[in-house]
Amino acid sequence: MSRTTARTATLLAGATLLAGALAGCGGGTTATPAAAEGPRIAFLVPSTSLRSMAYDVPNFSVELAHRCPTCVVDVRTAEDQAEQNAQGQEAIRDGAQAVVVVALDGAQAGDLVSAANSADVPVVAYDRLIKGSAIDYYVSFDGGAVGELGGRAILDAVGGDTAGGAIVMLQGDPADNNAGLFAAGAHSVLDGKVDVASERYVAGWSADQAAVEMRSALADLGGRRLLGVYTAYDGLAAGALQALTEAGLPGVPITGQDAETAALQRILAGTQTMTVYKDLPGQARATADLVADVLDGQDPQTTGTTDNGAGSVPTVLLQPQAVGKAQVQSRVLADGYTTVDALCAGAASRTCADAGISAGS
Repeated sequence: MSRTTARTATLLAGATLLAGALAGCGGGTTATPAAAEGPRIAFLVPSTSLRSMAYDVPNFSVELAHRCPTCVVDVRTAEDQAEQNAQGQEAIRDGAQAVVVVALDGAQAGDLVSAANSADVPVVAYDRLIKGSAIDYYVSFDGGAVGELGGRAILDAVGGDTAGGAIVMLQGDPADNNAGLFAAGAHSVLDGKVDVASERYVAGWSADQAAVEMRSALADLGGRRLLGVYTAYDGLAAGALQALTEAGLPGVPITGQDAETAALQRILAGTQTMTVYKDLPGQARATADLVADVLDGQDPQTTGTTDNGAGSVPTVLLQPQAVGKAQVQSRVLADGYTTVDALCAGAASRTCADAGISAGS
């Protein structure tokens, strides 16, 4: 039994699980509905995370409403970890009975977790592991597998012609635990197979900063051919491609992650090699079911545990998938992750048509 389940009776004393509502999703903190009758769940996300409002929050809220119709999802967005810690503490004072958090800096979220532990409020680390603090659950994708898929794509694209060449690696934000997992997975595939001319971590997962880093990385080639660019995120791929275009280096194999619509368009156009697709709605729904189980006094199903430096954290790890041109329709569109209308808007209509993708397909 998890430590969360052991204290569930305290959390639910007097709570009736009936109907759901989603609090507003503005910046900073959100107002709480005056007539909230059921448990409140604080969902803390970075203000810069587009996926949070596009996938995480809405899918979590809808799924939770099926299980806990009066549950209220209190969404709060933060610019940095200090602000997020303060938001979590405030949400707990306001009566949150569970906290789901996408930590901006998983090593600096201790104040938030301490406040939750003192109030017997369970904490679910969502997508990004919180390290060094006693959290209750962790729900994410297999970060090592994400990196492995990108690394294999680079090797497949390069083939055996590596003489006199090297690759560049653009990793994610060093404050994000996932960035290290992705990097380790990629290295497990690439090390010993291809030379790495330059490896850089990109603060904030910023596309603009990725362009800056890519420009500098090109200088590290030292006259060698650029065989490919491994990037850990589609936004980093966009920045790297900007720098490559400026340098007159078209057609370089380049990887990404998250299956963003712009990246799928680049894949169809042939300027990005692949992306790592993660079922973000599925992750949100799995987390909602986990929270509902905890609030209902049940032990949620997990896939294993993760050592976060403070103990073994019950974990749900989902598996990512590689997506190239052939899988855009059969996998991403088929799952409803994006729509044909969004994918094929504007100039992308031609590449969609070339790939046999149309509104009726």
